[in-house]
Order: sequence, then structure tokens, then C-alpha cells
Amino acid sequence: MQKSAKKLVHLVSVRGLAAWLVVFFHSIALWRSAVPDTPTWLLAFVDHGYLAVDFFFILSGFIIFINYYEKFGANFNHNLLTFYWNRITRIYPVHLLMLGAYLVLAVAFIYSSASRSMPPGYTASAFWQSVLLVHAWTGSPLTWNVPSWSISAEWFVYLLFPFIAVFLRARIRGVGAHLLGALAMPATLAAVYFLVGARSLGASEAGMPLVRALCEFLLGALAGSLYVYHPALLLAGRKFVAVMIAIAATIVLCFDLPNYATVPALFFLVVVYLIVDTGWVMKALSARVLVYLGEISYSTYLVHYFVYDVFKAGWVHASQPVSVLALMTSFLMVLLLSMLMYKYVEIPAQDYLRGGIWKRRWGPLRFRP
Repeated sequence: MQKSAKKLVHLVSVRGLAAWLVVFFHSIALWRSAVPDTPTWLLAFVDHGYLAVDFFFILSGFIIFINYYEKFGANFNHNLLTFYWNRITRIYPVHLLMLGAYLVLAVAFIYSSASRSMPPGYTASAFWQSVLLVHAWTGSPLTWNVPSWSISAEWFVYLLFPFIAVFLRARIRGVGAHLLGALAMPATLAAVYFLVGARSLGASEAGMPLVRALCEFLLGALAGSLYVYHPALLLAGRKFVAVMIAIAATIVLCFDLPNYATVPALFFLVVVYLIVDTGWVMKALSARVLVYLGEISYSTYLVHYFVYDVFKAGWVHASQPVSVLALMTSFLMVLLLSMLMYKYVEIPAQDYLRGGIWKRRWGPLRFRP
């Protein structure tokens, strides 16, 4: 039976915190310039902020599974189209708007730069790959709106998800099968990365972002399947999972292992713990301001690099350190633009595309996550 989403509102907050960790990660060079005496441990933490994307993938797998797993049992074709349309209306409005903003920025660069040319890598081919969300599939250098590579990788997984859901419902029901899957996915990811000689989860070789997204999304889906079919087991094993998190975190921090061998398993355990936690962590994460940051996190994720690029072009000079005020202003701009994009683009576009065009062609949506 599908569980109430209200019980999991704290997971929305985690998504927002992860998005802001990515924001800080991409701004770390400016941060070092503005606050040179930042504690080393804090810089080291922010410097690994790219791993927040891995948490995104796992959390996305969980959320998508619990919202859609029941929908592919009957009337598969209609629900398949509905799922794809929901994903398109979720992803594309903000994505296309930001690509349009980058087009304007590129034209401004042409007219204001000494070279009178586009920045390196900002080609028509790369642009259309970004429009079609296939730019993470080819191993091409990341250009235009750089963070959208993860949206591209997740789009690949979305195309497969309905068939994954059918398989999980049919084949993965017992506790043993879930545990085997939870071991197999991190092991598969680590093996692939090791065989291609990748050094970390951030490897950009052709196909690696897809492997990363697929394996971690499947981990999240397995967590969702456990939540749906074995909730009592998760509740009973909550303390055990907490101990496993402590052990996994110790391994990550104390041993010089490739992060692809440890981080996905750690994040899987964290998600499993969070979905059954009823203590102070859940209560703290349920604060309205944190939930709101999570609600606007997609807009935050896609707008922040644009702000970063504009900020670098207009206010960063190699001969001068970045001021703290300027850095804080850039973060404030990310927040304000995220709020505006969420209110005036993301939500209205979803409401119109799901309730207008789709309704006239296919009838009312049966589900709207």
C-alpha cells in the first residue's frame, strides 16, 4: 500500500540542503578568495559537494518509486505516457528557460569580449544536445548550463523506470532479494568505475554519468520497495541502520578508498534511515523554511551556475580578491531567482501542461507527482 507523502516531508528538506551544497561547491574558488581563513575541514566538506548529486539520484529513485510503482500494473501504455509527460513537464520548463538565458549570455559575450567569438565549447551541437537532454550520454565536455548534465543522466533513467518498476514488482518482493539488490548495485557501480580506470564518481568518460545515475537510482528504488513492502522491518532495524551508517562514514573518512566504492552505499543507508526516522532529525528537517528550500531546489540547481557565470564575468578580476559582500550577494541572487522561477515558471508551467494540453488530449491525470 502506498504511504502518505506527508510523513516524508523531511526528505524534501534534504533535497534543498543537497542543492545548496552543490551551489557552494561550484562557488568554492570564489569562497576561498573571499574568506581565505575558512577552516580546512569546511573547505574539504564543500570541495566534495559534487557528491550531493549522488544523494539526489538515490533520493529520486526512492521518491519516484513510491509515487509510481502501483501505476504500471494495469493500463500500462496510458500510464507509461502519463509518467513520461509528468517528467517532461517537471524538467523542461526551467531547463529551456535557463538554456535561453545562456543564449543571451553567449551573445553578450560575443559583443563584449575582445575575441568577438563564443566561449570555447559553446557550440550549436552542444546546445542541441542540451535541449534534447542527451549531453551526458556522449562524454562531451560540459558547456552551456553545466549542472544540467545530471538532469540528462536522470532523463535516461526515467526512460527505463516504468520497466524497472514492473520488474521490481514482479521479482523483488522478499527481504533477501532486496538485500541482494542493495549489495549488487554499489558493487556493480564500483566494478564499472574500476574497470574503466575512473578515479571518482565525478568521472566524465562517455557513459559513466549514466552508470552512476542508473545504479544509484536503482538503489533508491530498492529503498522505496523496502518501504512499501517491508515497513515493519525498516522500523525494527532503524538502530542497526544507524550503526551501519556510523561504520560506513568511518570507512569513508578514515580510509583512502575511491568514493565510488563507498559513498553510494553510505547514502543508501542514510536514505533508508531517514524514511523511518521519527526523532529529532525528522523534526528538525520538517521546519517549514527547510521544506521550502527543498520545494524550490530544482530551480536552485538549474539557476545557480548561470548566476555564478554572470558573477565571474562581471565582478571577478584576477588581480583582486572577491569581497565577502559580493559572494553573499551572489548566493542571495540564487535564492531570489530560485523563488521567482519556482513561483512563476516551474509551478505554472506544470499546472498548464498537465492540466491543460494533456487533459484535452488524454483526459484527467491519474497521478501528478
